[in-house]
Formats: sequence, C-alpha cells, structure tokens
Amino acid sequence: MIIIALIAVLSQTPPLVQAPPMTAGALEEYVIGVADVLNVTVFGEQDASRVGATVENDGTIDMPYIGRVKVAGQSARGVEKEVRERLAKDFLVNPSVSVEITRYRSKTISVQGLVRNPGEYPLEGNVSVTTALAKAGSMMLDAGSFVIISRRGPNGATETIKVLRRDIESGQAQSVLLKDGDTVLVPKAESFFVNGEVRTPASYTWEDGLTIERALTLAGGRTDRAGKIEIERQGTVVTKSAKKTDLVQPNDILRVKKRLF
Repeated sequence: MIIIALIAVLSQTPPLVQAPPMTAGALEEYVIGVADVLNVTVFGEQDASRVGATVENDGTIDMPYIGRVKVAGQSARGVEKEVRERLAKDFLVNPSVSVEITRYRSKTISVQGLVRNPGEYPLEGNVSVTTALAKAGSMMLDAGSFVIISRRGPNGATETIKVLRRDIESGQAQSVLLKDGDTVLVPKAESFFVNGEVRTPASYTWEDGLTIERALTLAGGRTDRAGKIEIERQGTVVTKSAKKTDLVQPNDILRVKKRLF
C-alpha cells in the first residue's frame, strides 16, 4: 500500500526535493482523458458545435459534420486545432473553435493524513499542493512542518517530494503542481524535548531547520545556572557541547547542564 510505504519514508525524514520554478506561461496543460466532459464551440456555427460531450472509452467524442474526434491524450488547445483543421478542410471557411473542459472525471489525486476531509479528489486542470489541501479542508493544528507528495515515476518506482508547511502557508508552494494519481500525505507533527536548566522544560513541536537557539527560546530561555548543552539522539549522546547554530532533529533530547561555578 502507498500509505504504508509513505509512513516508512517519513520515519527517515525524507530530503526536500524542490519543484522547478514555474511561471504562468510554463504551466502544463491538462491532458484530456476518458469520462471527461467537453464543450466544443464553433463560433457563429451552432450546428457545428457540441455541448456536454463525454469522452468515451475509445478516447473519442462525436462531432457534427466531421464525426469521431480523438481527444484523449490531447490538451484543449490540441483538440481546438484538430477540429478547426477538419472543419476548414471540407465544411467551413476559417472556423473559430473553443474547447472547454466542464467536468474532470478521468484524473484524481488523494489527500490523506491530518486534514479535515481526507479522500480522493478530481484533478481539475493545474492543481497545486496548496489548492489540494484547501479542497481537503486544510491541515489540522497538530499537522507536521511538511507534507509529502508521492507519485509513480516513469520507471514505476515511487518518487517523493517534501514540501514545507511554511511554504504552503506563505503561498510559495503554488508552483508545486500535482499529477494524476498523486497522493498528498500530511503527517502528525514531530516533537523534541528540552530539560535541565531552562525556564520551561517540556516537549515541543519540531519544525524543519530548527536550531538549538530557537529550541531554547521555545523553552523560555536558559536559567542563570545554565552551562553546556548536550544532545541525545536515539539513545546516544551525539553532542556534549552544542552550539547555537546546531540543528535539532525530531525526537532529540536537549539537556542544558548546570554550571559547576
């Protein structure tokens, strides 16, 4: 199962894979599929138009005058071009054609984990991870600092993309577009622990890029008797004298030792 595989991947805190920057002109056009519904309008020629054409199992729709048109695997612009050329060949002079996709049924994505309405959703054109999360009711308060997009690569292997929560909330993740069959998993927030000579020793929510300095701030700062900082990771002390800029990992235990004098 994809979800089980994703949980295994998340336990290893997967690396961030940046999506290439995209501009409005570079967005991928939606590829039409079986069961999508199209409106094909030939301006000024109602008899040549077709409203509510469902793409059949063979990937075609039936058009007045020109018969079956293969639309599956094409973009709306591609269908416009084909219909225009076939009409111009034998029936109309310089026809103007517009294709609109009115229902998206052939492609879906799945949003799972800590969202208010997990489930499967239609992939309606260019959908970003931000839009998909909004459709699923947004992330819950105890969601983690990143989400994972899982998709099948060209060789059949599962690829994962890690998107930071702060990029989603700031709008920077709008350029991360989803593909047919993608699964977006929102994991539970991970934590770390601070004890010893701090004002508020406790467990705190871990965030990507967390430094020792930030962790101590969350714990209310060091007391007047605070000394060196020790980091325990997976039962082993990995640092006996941590620096402010050292990074904290999920489930780390930070011990602020007491000064001897």
